[in-house]
Amino acid sequence: MPDSFIHSFNRRCKGHDYHSRCIYMITIIKSPSFPVFSTITHDSRYKKITPIVNLTPVGKIIYECLDTLCMDFPSLKILRRIAMPDHIHFELFVTAPTEKPLGSMIAAFKSQCTKESWMKYSEPNSELGKESMFSPGFNDKIAFQAGAKDAFYNYIADNPRRYLVKKLCPEYFYHKIMIEIEGKRYGLYGNIFLLDNPVKSFVKISRDKSKMPDLDEKMKGWEETIRCDGVLVSPFINPSEKEIRDKAIENGNGLIIIVNYRFSERAKPYKSLFDLCAEGRILIINTEEFSSPPKDMRYSEAQKLNGIASAVAKLPPLGAKLIPR
Repeated sequence: MPDSFIHSFNRRCKGHDYHSRCIYMITIIKSPSFPVFSTITHDSRYKKITPIVNLTPVGKIIYECLDTLCMDFPSLKILRRIAMPDHIHFELFVTAPTEKPLGSMIAAFKSQCTKESWMKYSEPNSELGKESMFSPGFNDKIAFQAGAKDAFYNYIADNPRRYLVKKLCPEYFYHKIMIEIEGKRYGLYGNIFLLDNPVKSFVKISRDKSKMPDLDEKMKGWEETIRCDGVLVSPFINPSEKEIRDKAIENGNGLIIIVNYRFSERAKPYKSLFDLCAEGRILIINTEEFSSPPKDMRYSEAQKLNGIASAVAKLPPLGAKLIPR
């Protein structure tokens, strides 16, 4: 998550019963004035980037309070957790319907973490004041689709490695690698880790909406992807698709955009996409068919780009085949 944009973490999924049996991936952000939850360093015994996560005292409190949360609410089970320097992720399995909604239980957990930190680190010279350990709210991704449970688990497990790659190898984000999809190779520009988001949705809207009887259902799915900080994948060709794109940009989401022109070593995304790319919110996958954006998009070309977008949206975390140029 880029530091320059903070999502609203108070949005919940419309129509979802937050008392029900369900699996979630929960993200909670550190309060800016609070000490970090962990430090992440490279394990020098390995040539390949291998993270070592060392919990700080407040990070240890978080893990202790997660254990307490599951004791206080026996229907809750933590499947995976990681305390990053400035946020936490955990996969939460609500094994049976609960009396209290998810938000109340998360609020209890956050409050307990803060109280424990005050009790243990309230000495006069402590870095901790009486502020909350966390920023307001939380983000929840819901396991609506088959495979989401494993996608959440793998995303959380791989978070420290992605953090180290961003920190140690910033050049890895840009032009030095390609992606192979269905036997064909395409160029990449931007944040490749958007490929590993466990919630990706392919956006395609026919110009003749009468040919899409399921459009309302698809719109609900795209809105849910936007709400839960997922990633939209599309060439975003027609005005209706661009409206969905703009909603995602306004909400702070990441986008994977498929284009049919080449990005040279010195190329930069146009206009507003430049800032979004600098924030880590854009990945451009390019077929390199044209040297610059063509004025007109043929139907066959649009179908080709949509086919690539559909395949990318189906990739699980760590499922992309990346190869050097």
